[in-house]
Amino acid sequence: MDRGSLIFRTVVVAVVVTVFAWSMHPLVEKDYYEVFRSVVDNAHSGTADNLIAAAKTLEKDKGYPAPRALELATELVPEGRDLKKILKESKKKNIENNRDVLNMVRKEASGSIRLGLDLAGGVEFYLKLEELKNLEPEKKRDIEENFDRYRDVAIEILRKRLEAEKIFEAEIAPSGDRHVVLRAPVVSSYERLKLQKLIADSASLEFRLVLEDSDAEIKRNREEFRRIQPNGSKLDERLYLIDHAPPGSEFMWAEEKVKSGIKVNSYYVYLEAQMDGKNVVNAYPDKDQWGNRQIILHFNAQGAADFERVTGSNVGRQLAIVLDGKLCCAPVIRDKIPGGNAVISGSFSEEEVKFIADALVSGSFPFQIKVVAVFDTAPTLGKANVRNGILVGIISLICVAVFMIVYYRLCGVISIVALVLNVVMIMGAMAAFGSTLTLPGIAGIILTIGMAVDANVLVFERIREELANGHKLRTAVDMGYSRAFSAVFDANVTTLLTSVILMYVGTGAVKGFGVTLSIGILSTLFTALFVTRLIFDYILKFTRLEHISMLQIFKNAKYPFMKIFRWALLASVLLVIALTVTLAVRGRSVLGIDFTGGTSLSFSYDENQQVPQERIKALLQSKKYDEPKVLYKENLDPEAKNKRVLEVTIRGELARNGDEVAEDLQKAFPDAKFIRTGDSQHISGLIGREFINTALYAIVLSLIGIGVYISLRYEFIYAVSGVLMLMHDVAVVLAIYLMTGRTLSLTAIAALLTVIGYSINDNVVIFDRMRENIKLGVSKNFGEIAELAINQTLSRTVITSITTFIVVFIQFIAGSEAINDFVFIMMLGVVLGTYSSVFLAAPTVVFLRSRGEKKQHQSRKAEAKKC
Repeated sequence: MDRGSLIFRTVVVAVVVTVFAWSMHPLVEKDYYEVFRSVVDNAHSGTADNLIAAAKTLEKDKGYPAPRALELATELVPEGRDLKKILKESKKKNIENNRDVLNMVRKEASGSIRLGLDLAGGVEFYLKLEELKNLEPEKKRDIEENFDRYRDVAIEILRKRLEAEKIFEAEIAPSGDRHVVLRAPVVSSYERLKLQKLIADSASLEFRLVLEDSDAEIKRNREEFRRIQPNGSKLDERLYLIDHAPPGSEFMWAEEKVKSGIKVNSYYVYLEAQMDGKNVVNAYPDKDQWGNRQIILHFNAQGAADFERVTGSNVGRQLAIVLDGKLCCAPVIRDKIPGGNAVISGSFSEEEVKFIADALVSGSFPFQIKVVAVFDTAPTLGKANVRNGILVGIISLICVAVFMIVYYRLCGVISIVALVLNVVMIMGAMAAFGSTLTLPGIAGIILTIGMAVDANVLVFERIREELANGHKLRTAVDMGYSRAFSAVFDANVTTLLTSVILMYVGTGAVKGFGVTLSIGILSTLFTALFVTRLIFDYILKFTRLEHISMLQIFKNAKYPFMKIFRWALLASVLLVIALTVTLAVRGRSVLGIDFTGGTSLSFSYDENQQVPQERIKALLQSKKYDEPKVLYKENLDPEAKNKRVLEVTIRGELARNGDEVAEDLQKAFPDAKFIRTGDSQHISGLIGREFINTALYAIVLSLIGIGVYISLRYEFIYAVSGVLMLMHDVAVVLAIYLMTGRTLSLTAIAALLTVIGYSINDNVVIFDRMRENIKLGVSKNFGEIAELAINQTLSRTVITSITTFIVVFIQFIAGSEAINDFVFIMMLGVVLGTYSSVFLAAPTVVFLRSRGEKKQHQSRKAEAKKC
């Protein structure tokens, strides 16, 4: 064994694990002021102390969040007005102004992993959509007639803006006639304010002309102001210029960075826009030759023609670029500009220039967004559910670890080391990529780890085979990894194809699921193939170990799977028919509240007698209310009459009067003093047409991608069989799930997507062994080759299913109700995925090949007759 190679691989593992482990730090949010103090140079510690003292006073007296309080403190403490001057030299990279400094501090203070609405709560915005005042009559009429369609567009634009900020798990739904409820997993007051700005800003872009005699008008008005108020302030002068703008224009100003500092340029700009930014197809941040931040715009064909017309007919004039009613810059048009490109320059922070570019690409609203109310929301699951979910997850992993150690002994210990590193890498990657962790996400990670055992089992079973063939341990390990590689690689790549497509095509929860799954697959490949092999190499190099023992369930298995194929196929057909009948009988009742929406009721209560959410939900379920959801919220408006409220959402239209719900709560929890506030509101489903379309599109692309990959690696008939098995597994799992009376939800969709990834793994492993047996020429009969492959991989299939089933079964019987649907579907997926892989996948390949050979034989026979 090459010592240099061993050292190199050890360094690679150490570096990779260290990088991801470091990404997890800190797991919790740090003190904002202490982080600010840490980035300030020691020579300016006194200035930092003065700024922090002023900020804490503002925070206490005015209720400002720490970042906003520190920002205002820079105006009160003269020596802190330019924070860049007091920073440590190592912290000055990419810092240009105070906003850059404060953003840097906020990022360094935040925790590494963002928790979802269910685990940590977040913020809720109650938004009203109001039509823009300057809309053309035709457009206004169209919006009035098709408001729901325009509102759906607005919701998708909001979703895209949030995704640009790496927030994939937001909940956005219509409420009432012209309102939208948006909930997001925001962890700090600063993030809440930033998100509120992102929501309310329309990112409307306008190109206007500057008045021809703008400079003369401004000069004349300034002289008049100084004559009237010789001792007037700069602010008073600006107000005078605003009030005395020529008809049809307004006074605007923009900051420009020059060598001596910041220069303020003032203009009178026409109110009428020459063109807007609705035809912008791409926008991205950039820097000019002097390092100033700017935004590059690309228009579509219509936008390019409009821009060429505007610039061509106004050569020599100044063109004001106005974003959200604020002047960015007013360059002189030197010549007609064809090609559909433009540049927005101005005094932007690094965060602002990215935000503006993202907002322009995601589109402008045909509405004015009014933030009616802002609430802090408690975790939707409650602390008891969260603790229970984490505890059950730990127990599940311990059980898997014990099983692997008992069954595979030393190899099991090695696999557990790899799994621990896998957890570190997954969590570190989620922190590095800004992914949001939810309770279903935790279940998904645990499930990914359970499935990660599969790769280790494949290797260990191969090592067992080589030892049984009489090879020495070192040779058996080498051959085990070599021969298992193709199966491990193909099985994980097919799942990775699915996750990548979901990540790039899907929206919302589907995209978030794709990100988490991709991270899990890549880390699994690294730990299962690279890390475990490194541990084996150390053991073989520094010990005298010559043999390893393992338990074995199936010895020389020779079960007649091909004979059972017809009965298995019949059972599957009956289950698919059962799905069709279930859908026909239940109709829309199969759709949960995420699809159908529901009725929302609000209640005030005694803050000192807050009832756990789990108890309220259990009460409502006992009263036969359909799919109740319970959420505690705090109104952040200091003028609000009811600061803290309980919100109850019930699926569909409320059959009973909302006052009856209040009576039920009052009787069950008299000390809480629940009182109904306001009218009931209809909340539409979280899953709209756009979401369904993109989810289906992503799934279809995933199936095509898997089919193409298997066709290239194996044969077309293998691809057909693999895709048919995926469709079979999803259909049969869905049939059994719906026949139990459950409903479809976002969680159920995520579980069905996981079933697709899990099912294809088993199929590919059997296909890989069939391909190997064909190369070895073990038989001339294709049916015998397939049956032998199933028997050879049976131990691996069963062991992998057992370890995964342990995880989901423990979570099913002891886990939170919030993930019960998820783990129930996964239980079905594990059982039925194993069933289809063993009894259907390979026999289907045999059936398709025999049909093909039969057709070829008939064709050759027919041609022979003609001759």
